[in-house]
Amino acid sequence: MRFSRFCVLGAVGLMTATAAACGGDDSPAASPATSAPAAVTTTSPADVPAEPVETAATRPPAEATATTKAPTKAPSAGSGTSDLSELKRIGIDVGQGVVIDVADDGVDRFLQVGKNGVVDFTGTVHTDSTMMSLKAAPVSARNRVVIAPPFWNEGAGAGSCVADTSGAALKLETCRPGDVAQIWQVVPAGDSGQFELKGAFGVVSVDNGKLTTGGGRTGLQTLDFTG
Repeated sequence: MRFSRFCVLGAVGLMTATAAACGGDDSPAASPATSAPAAVTTTSPADVPAEPVETAATRPPAEATATTKAPTKAPSAGSGTSDLSELKRIGIDVGQGVVIDVADDGVDRFLQVGKNGVVDFTGTVHTDSTMMSLKAAPVSARNRVVIAPPFWNEGAGAGSCVADTSGAALKLETCRPGDVAQIWQVVPAGDSGQFELKGAFGVVSVDNGKLTTGGGRTGLQTLDFTG
């Protein structure tokens, strides 16, 4: 009997322990840990760098446009008056009536206005047609003259000037201030008063009393018209 009671008590204890263990299954199971939502980073407008704004101060300068052009015209009237002081110093007569003679040829060959306004070294005496005058040209370059025969410049108006041509002979034309064909460069040949006359088409050259395009005499001189 002692053995059986102990068995019953043991069995009851075992059942009680089992019930306690099984009773834990009725409690809600622990839910798995839920991950916290990822933090959302917000940026305030003050933290966002502003887009650069182009202004007149920050805008790169535009490339300059070249406007300078090389000069293409001959000096015009009114740009100055040629300095003839060197010519006066060496004995070349300017601003008065003269004859222009071929120097050192032993004969009288004067620049002369001929028929139809043709100008050549055909003069042999001092007449209205051989009287010339070297006047300062209206340009700033030195030793530049216009050749104005006084007889054709006595009246009112523009007057007449000797012009260079592409041929041998020269021509008398209406004076046009600044016309390159009517502007002559007097090139001194030493200090003797001799000179060369250089026009738009080259240096005046004389052969046997006639203008030529080359091979003749180029040395000239002025003689007083009244002398």
